[in-house]
Amino acid sequence: MPLKVLLADDSRVFRALMAEVLRDDRWDVIEAKTGKEALDKAIADRPELLILDGLMPLLSGFDVLTKLKEAAPGYSPVVFIVTAVYKSRRWESEARHDYHVHEYLEKPLEPEDLLAAVHRHYPKH
Repeated sequence: MPLKVLLADDSRVFRALMAEVLRDDRWDVIEAKTGKEALDKAIADRPELLILDGLMPLLSGFDVLTKLKEAAPGYSPVVFIVTAVYKSRRWESEARHDYHVHEYLEKPLEPEDLLAAVHRHYPKH
């Protein structure tokens, strides 16, 4: 049975490209276009991996993580933040420390870079 990933980004083009890459790598992809939608789907579906845009409508990726911890305290997926905005070591350090983010990836993101990050956490997938 394929592992589930939630791919949340307000860019339809980014989601389509990365979803195709993940499906080709045998992931069951759940898509969300807003932070609110991402939060609802994460709570309902409990995917093993969350790939969240740092800045989305309604809730940022960071807001999603905060609210998810409150709503589902025992749930601890692998979390990637993807961002075009928060590009500095300070932001990355804060994301890893305060939000327990496993990978901090900057846009533009190449498909092979996403897969390399995924395989660091799921090497046998």
